[in-house]
Amino acid sequence: MSGPIEKIAELIVDSLRIVVFVGAGLSTESGIPDFRSPGGVWD
Repeated sequence: MSGPIEKIAELIVDSLRIVVFVGAGLSTESGIPDFRSPGGVWD
């Protein structure tokens, strides 16, 4: 029996293209400055 992760992986492998929408938390966790923090883009 395959779980949800395996099903998602199978969908990705079988796809020609995928699109992923992520929020600001992913980029800031990676060190990319956000818009509103001190030293952010607006500053």
